[in-house]
Amino acid sequence: MKKYTPTDSTEKKGFNDVPSDKEQSRYKDFGKLVHNHERMTRPLYKKPLYKDKRSLLVILLILLVLYIVMSLEQ
Repeated sequence: MKKYTPTDSTEKKGFNDVPSDKEQSRYKDFGKLVHNHERMTRPLYKKPLYKDKRSLLVILLILLVLYIVMSLEQ
């Protein structure tokens, strides 16, 4: 883990330096913040199957294989 220490040089920002208004405005995209928060807090399994094509195809493939295996046994 990296240990942070304040610096004395004027070129580099120290650990306790306040960022300028220009730097602060770069991080004020609240739409992106809310979107990232929703993605991280909403569980993946709550996404509907019709919107997640990959999982829907996997489930359909498994069902198709089960159907073929069941029909061959009769």
